[in-house]
Amino acid sequence: MNIEEWSGYEVSNKVLEQAALWIAALDSNQVHGSADMSGANEDTHTRFFDWLQADPSHQQAYFELSELWARTACTKSMSDMIEKSVVLPFPTHPDSPPHDLLLEPNFGEQTASSSWVYTLAIGIIFCGLAVPALQFLF
Repeated sequence: MNIEEWSGYEVSNKVLEQAALWIAALDSNQVHGSADMSGANEDTHTRFFDWLQADPSHQQAYFELSELWARTACTKSMSDMIEKSVVLPFPTHPDSPPHDLLLEPNFGEQTASSSWVYTLAIGIIFCGLAVPALQFLF
């Protein structure tokens, strides 16, 4: 995706490169600027504003690239807040062969302890059906 697709405004590669250089220079002056270099900073800002006012494409290129620059700077500053993905290893059982890890249903086997659950369920259903009939009689 290029800048024309974002803005609908055609900007030459030369202007985009100039805008990128201005963003880097201004960012560098903000980071490394000091009180004794204020004259150099003022000269840089004056030349930047002259370049910016020279052509509307300069303003468009600077606007688009500075927004992108700000978004990436924000992402870098928040990287410690983003949850990192963690890869969980599969458990390994060196004692058992891999075919033992596959679970196959055993339909023929039923335990005696689960048979009372079916009896209880049928009894509850029968009571639920009998209650309306008993209410009708009384």
